[in-house]
Amino acid sequence: MMRFCLERLSQLIIVILFVSTATFLLVRFAPGDPAHILLAKNNVPVSQEALRHVRQELGLTDSLWEQYIKWIKGVFTGQWGVSFSSKEPVITELLTRLPATLELAGAGFIVMVSLTFFIAIGTTVYTAKWVNAWGKMLALFGASIPGFWLGFLLIYVFSVRYGWLPSMGHGTILHLILPAITLGGGVGAIYARVLRSNMLEMMKQPFVKASKARGMSQREIMTSQLLKHAFSPILAIFGTNFAFMLGGSVIVETVFSWPGLGKYVIESIGRRDYPVIQGYVILTSFIFVSIHIVVDIVNRWLDPRLRIY
Repeated sequence: MMRFCLERLSQLIIVILFVSTATFLLVRFAPGDPAHILLAKNNVPVSQEALRHVRQELGLTDSLWEQYIKWIKGVFTGQWGVSFSSKEPVITELLTRLPATLELAGAGFIVMVSLTFFIAIGTTVYTAKWVNAWGKMLALFGASIPGFWLGFLLIYVFSVRYGWLPSMGHGTILHLILPAITLGGGVGAIYARVLRSNMLEMMKQPFVKASKARGMSQREIMTSQLLKHAFSPILAIFGTNFAFMLGGSVIVETVFSWPGLGKYVIESIGRRDYPVIQGYVILTSFIFVSIHIVVDIVNRWLDPRLRIY
């Protein structure tokens, strides 16, 4: 296990190095001049002298190689630069907004897992035609509808039409309901179909028939054996999607004006705030790879067969 953890740690370092290099090059080659945007934002007349002064202040007059070496050193020492707009350290700005994104991703993950188990177990245990029909229809609806469209639909129904829930902002649990459903609802419906198929396949296995012959009830078989074996293959998918929710909640945060990392980086892209964009990509990459490592460790702990590799 120690060797396994060291291998994953080395992979994390390689991924961070590759992502930091790719991000640095992509933002530098993107159209738009940060100095010009900064001057225009502050209503300062744009002249060659003003542009030269701002570029020098932002460190953009150095050669590309010098900027890259400075950036790579900062990646592994926690010095991710200073925001062009706020003049605050990037890592401080990101960590200030990270709790809101974690809150939204955690709520979305709970919605995803709850919906997955509710549909999968309900349509597996209760074999009535109407239960299966509704479960399949709900899963198909969730898998087909785009996330941003679901968000606008929820806002229209629950905020505009009936006024039951707030459509934007952050502060109470009511503000969290609609974004969490938007973030986790569609994904949960997709994995419900996967878990249901796995459970139906497992029900045909000999160990289930042997358990029934020993007098175990269907509920005992479901909780102690069937669910464990059927859930194991999608554990890694759940971990992957939680990481995607952290890094991919940009659209949801923008739609619901949620003050998290996603909304912040969208605003930074519009301002060509290079340090913030680079820092955001590094932070989300680190979280993404770390979650994968944790999922791999948990999988090896749950399935002893994986420990031989």
